[in-house]
Amino acid sequence: MSTVARYTAGGNVVLGCWLIAAPFVFGTPAISHWTDVLVGLTVALVAGYNYDRARRRRPLSAIGAVLVTVLGLWLIVEPFVFGLEGPHLWHDVGWGTIVAGLGSYNAYIATITGRTLSFQSAIE
Repeated sequence: MSTVARYTAGGNVVLGCWLIAAPFVFGTPAISHWTDVLVGLTVALVAGYNYDRARRRRPLSAIGAVLVTVLGLWLIVEPFVFGLEGPHLWHDVGWGTIVAGLGSYNAYIATITGRTLSFQSAIE
């Protein structure tokens, strides 16, 4: 698996850990607080699984990468759903954009790798 896929999955692990810690650092409102913690925990675990697969040179989990992407998109939408303003809004929108971008790259790599492997086995 490519080094870039390993770095993007590892980056999402770090961002997931930050999303867990950020509500305690910034004192976000209660509903956003627990949403960020749960999303961060899920992103860290799923991206950690994909990081481990990339490190062992195994195909990434496309479902896991898509889940991380969807959670990143939720972070972008969540402040508007709950009516957050100011730094809390931009924190979630900014980090959600990065999480969704890295997750979508991993989803792309996972689907390309899956197609390549199935194509190679069809030729052989």
